[in-house]
Amino acid sequence: MNKPTAFQRLNPIIQEELYRMKWTALRSIQVDAIHAILGGNKHLIISANTAGGKTEAAFLPILSEIVEDHTSSVRALYVGPLKALINDQFRRLEELCERAEIPVHKWHGDVGQSKKHQVLKSPGGVLLITPESIESLFINHPDKLDILFSHLSFIVIDEMHAFLGTERGAQLRSLLARLTQRANHQVRIIGLSATLGDMTSAQKWVDQKNPDSIAMIKSGDNKTVKYIIKGYRRLKSGEECGEDSTDKENAESIATPDDFRLAKDLINAFAGKTALIFANSKQQLELYADLTGRLLLRAGRPNLFRIHHGSLSKAEREDTEEALRSKSSPTATFCSSTLELGIDVGNISRVGQIGAPWSVSSLKQRLGRSGRGEDQASELWLYVVEDAATEQSKPIDRLYPQLLRAIAMTELMLEDWCEPPDIERWHLSTLVQQIMSVIAEAGGASALTLFERLITRGAFKNIDQKTLVRVLRSIGANDLVEQTTEGTIILGLKGERIVRSFEFYSAFVTEKELRVLHRGHLIGTVSALPTTGAEGFLILAGRRWKIIEINLDREEILVEPSRGGRLPLFSGSSGPDLHPRIHEKMREILSDTRVPVYLDQVAKEMLQEARAFARESDILHHPFFRNGNDTLWFTWCGTRANRTLLGLGLYKELDVSDEGIALSFEKMRDTDIQRYCSQFLSEQPDPVKLAEYFPVKIVEKYDGFLTEDLLCEAFARNYLDLPGALKTIKGMPLISDSEAS
Repeated sequence: MNKPTAFQRLNPIIQEELYRMKWTALRSIQVDAIHAILGGNKHLIISANTAGGKTEAAFLPILSEIVEDHTSSVRALYVGPLKALINDQFRRLEELCERAEIPVHKWHGDVGQSKKHQVLKSPGGVLLITPESIESLFINHPDKLDILFSHLSFIVIDEMHAFLGTERGAQLRSLLARLTQRANHQVRIIGLSATLGDMTSAQKWVDQKNPDSIAMIKSGDNKTVKYIIKGYRRLKSGEECGEDSTDKENAESIATPDDFRLAKDLINAFAGKTALIFANSKQQLELYADLTGRLLLRAGRPNLFRIHHGSLSKAEREDTEEALRSKSSPTATFCSSTLELGIDVGNISRVGQIGAPWSVSSLKQRLGRSGRGEDQASELWLYVVEDAATEQSKPIDRLYPQLLRAIAMTELMLEDWCEPPDIERWHLSTLVQQIMSVIAEAGGASALTLFERLITRGAFKNIDQKTLVRVLRSIGANDLVEQTTEGTIILGLKGERIVRSFEFYSAFVTEKELRVLHRGHLIGTVSALPTTGAEGFLILAGRRWKIIEINLDREEILVEPSRGGRLPLFSGSSGPDLHPRIHEKMREILSDTRVPVYLDQVAKEMLQEARAFARESDILHHPFFRNGNDTLWFTWCGTRANRTLLGLGLYKELDVSDEGIALSFEKMRDTDIQRYCSQFLSEQPDPVKLAEYFPVKIVEKYDGFLTEDLLCEAFARNYLDLPGALKTIKGMPLISDSEAS
């Protein structure tokens, strides 16, 4: 007897809906997913490129499964990292479910209360939600959870890679564990992602107890790729972005001739195209949006460039998203990671990236935003701006490290490598949040109950019972919790205030910012101004403004259009730690003689200059470089191992600083460095002891409520790499007898 095809496995109602929508065929990943979901009972991870059909791969079989009974409770829960992504998927699923009469709901901060009350009153079908809104359900509607999810069968996690190894991911994993603990039946998890560096880690994140039981479906990538890296040597002199401005203190507001050359190249490459142009900071986005606008204005050409980042108002962002989707006028948009994920912004023909990205995963994700059409190539233009190197430049600057990083990440992407997620991190801050959340949900809990719900059956399985007790004592001393005479742990007064705040729902820090308004219309927010006083100027949303009033009590800045403008400051952290493989690849590129074909002429020249300096200084064979009275040690070992080597130097009371791909030792020779470091091969210090030498250990939201010893343990586990540091020390050249003497 012949096995049914994937299409035949689908419920006839869903088949009819596909006919109505004029589907002519299923993609291979959708075929595999239909068989896996309807023919089995395992959790599943689906990995495919952006626009590869992952959403339909998950939901066609899920809807077939629930179409006959979709009103008893929410049957399928979709979790997305962005409200805009949820809005997109809501539109897609609403159309798919229309004729099947399966209700589709969305729940996030922009959804009105009447819609939410409707879900609570008549739960059913599919619910699309953010992790923060799941948290709000536990806090505000704990009595509704059993009814809301009594027959929940599927949880779909979209853009799963965005959650792996992050405090937000730890929160989500904990919330889902708490949700499924309420069910007396299996709830299947379906993870969707375009970039997963390590499938084993992803499987363990979904199911820590039985990771091998997770089914995997991965789509091959046969896309043609068009790719170029363009180099720019920035001269020290520049001109102010502000018209008629003489203030030289804000370096972010200075545009050099190379910045203008890059802006002209951006116009030539992206004007008239539906495109995304990424950068590593909001200031950079605002800078180049401003420069391109000024150049187009001077040339008498229309400015069709837009800008999109998290500090702009919802209305500004939605206008840009709608312009990108519109087919009437192609729009190129400067954007941050807000458009890196799978939000539908139309058919992107080309992607730009200003500066080397922070990770291979991000580079791959951004490249995948282009070439959505069947026969359309994925296309990315990467722009690297470095200070022009001279004999007076710092040794590291003569290696053009941003260019090396861009080439290294490109080569690793071509090798199909991505950073493996760090799923073993200690998320003590998120544990503190979840402790307060469980207590708020139930009104109180014993320490044993907290251990059972959050650790034994929960998401924090790498936290032992003793550590939990220490965390409870620490937050108890800070009035987040207190213990009754019966032994029940309840919220303290400070804990009550924190939990009742809207900000509690997010596991990550949300910075206080000033709102910028023009005639009552919110433009966006800034964390600090470039100048003070009523005569200040501002660049925001790619437009120039004059500040007419600053009201700190209302946290508002009133502005009007102006020719003058300066870049404000935005909140945000530095990039993530670079994986050792990236630094290793950078060193390999320096030692190689091949010139990648995707470099433009300037980038080729910069690479040749870097290689020439590496040969002349001999740092590839002898990793030490004498720089006046100081010595540079080129370690090429990744951010964490380099940070650990810094800690070892501080432990020995050396004057040492971290330079990314190297360490700088003040008033030391290479033989002294080798002698000090070789001692650690026989006398290895405790990483927790090394953590004491780093002054900033409060990184995540609730770290400030933890004791110093807990912070040191978490810092050692999350930010240091002693094995990697010792491996680097072992790879040092041996000290000869003559050198030692």
